[in-house]
Amino acid sequence: MIRAMLKWNSVPTYVITEGCWVEEGLSMCGKKDVVIIIPGNPGIPEFYEGFIKSLKTRLPTETPVWVVGHAGHVQPPNNLLMTMPSDSNWNEHYSLMAQLEHKKEFIQKYVPEDAKVHLIGHSIGCWMILNILKDNSISKRVAQCYLLFPTIEHMATTRNGLFFTQVVSRIAFILVFLCWLLSCIPVLQIFLISIYTLLHGIPAKHKKPIQQLLNPRNLKNVLRMADEEMKVVKERDDITLAKYADKLWFYYGNCDGWAPVKFYKDMKTVHPNMKAELCKHGYYHSFVLQHDKELGQIVGDLINESIS
Repeated sequence: MIRAMLKWNSVPTYVITEGCWVEEGLSMCGKKDVVIIIPGNPGIPEFYEGFIKSLKTRLPTETPVWVVGHAGHVQPPNNLLMTMPSDSNWNEHYSLMAQLEHKKEFIQKYVPEDAKVHLIGHSIGCWMILNILKDNSISKRVAQCYLLFPTIEHMATTRNGLFFTQVVSRIAFILVFLCWLLSCIPVLQIFLISIYTLLHGIPAKHKKPIQQLLNPRNLKNVLRMADEEMKVVKERDDITLAKYADKLWFYYGNCDGWAPVKFYKDMKTVHPNMKAELCKHGYYHSFVLQHDKELGQIVGDLINESIS
């Protein structure tokens, strides 16, 4: 597994790969298939390490898996001569629409024209993928899209959306300030993260990405992007869904506060032939914390079938 910062659209971005590194192209891999994961919010790639390890075990050896973080959700380490654009350039670099363009530019820059792209989206990453498909230069290269716990409609009206808009967004400044205070006392921060993960049954491997999330600047970008999601993600894009139905596979949770079962039923009513499944196992929206291996195997087997 390779972890590094890459810079495009003037923003240093954290990328993780299992298989050949993105700057090597696909010539080193033999075949022309590549799996690209667009995360949810927070877009911190290290949350997905267990998922991509599990996924990779089900794929041909030569098929790489790349996780592309969201711009501004991981800061460059101090030993790298990289600086992030200032927050005054929010709309250009960190906004929801900027994140969409950021992913399109990644594909256009690093994925060969003749490659077969298998896109995996999680949460808001699913909304991004549906919008990426509107770019014909990319959609013609996309073999299949796998959309996990998709937040593609009416986010603000969901149980979690209401909690975010009525509570979290109103105390966002306080949360960021508290994280700044904790960053001044690293020992206390690590201790509190350890207690939190222990109480919630979260594996210790997630301590580092949680610490990245609690970086004040990262958290500020995460919360501000989430606020935009509530305002932008409203009506389901049935035109795009119908147009690219043959490239789409959905996985809805049966206990998801961001994409309730009603959304799954509505999808199947309007698009009865859509490949969409309702989870039978009780996996949470934040599956990467506890059920990353199981979902990796499910999606990996589907991709393997499409490659074969």
